[in-house]
Amino acid sequence: MSWYHPSELGFAVREKLADLGFGARLFARLMGSLVTTLKRPALLRDQIHFMGNYSLAIIAVSGVFVGFVLGLQGYYTLQRYGSSDALGLLVALSLVRELGPVITALLFAGRAGTSLTAEIGLMKAGEQLSAMELMAVDPVQRILAPRFWGAVIAMPLLAAVFSAVGVLGGWLVGVVMIGIDAGSFWSQMQDRKSVV
Repeated sequence: MSWYHPSELGFAVREKLADLGFGARLFARLMGSLVTTLKRPALLRDQIHFMGNYSLAIIAVSGVFVGFVLGLQGYYTLQRYGSSDALGLLVALSLVRELGPVITALLFAGRAGTSLTAEIGLMKAGEQLSAMELMAVDPVQRILAPRFWGAVIAMPLLAAVFSAVGVLGGWLVGVVMIGIDAGSFWSQMQDRKSVV
């Protein structure tokens, strides 16, 4: 086991703190760039289309299969207690409150995040960002801000699609395949007293 000199440890800690500070300043700049990003709606629209529309297929397919699993496993669990009519409520609450946003965020980070990382990394390696700075174009405003705000707008919409498609998947398993009453499936879900 090798021991580090205190100066090396201090240098490493200072480097990490500098990285955290750089990230915090970049995040603050991105948060403050909303107004300037909205002045360029074409850039924002293209990023929402690139991240949201191209992620829609994997989000929808995953939502259907998660709904299948929730419907099947939830039915057998609720059947033990004689409350299989509450399957719609179980599927809806599980998707909207917990699984929908979490799984959507993971899929979104996997699909759109890796694509954005590769795109911006290639621009950095090709010195395109430095060339933009030489032309007095701020890369944060032109490249990062539209992608950041596009992701902020697309992510809740994708989570809503995931939850809606998942509920349909739970309905397909519970009502069509197993034979639960369709009225009770939807009415339990819509009953506000049960949700609270």
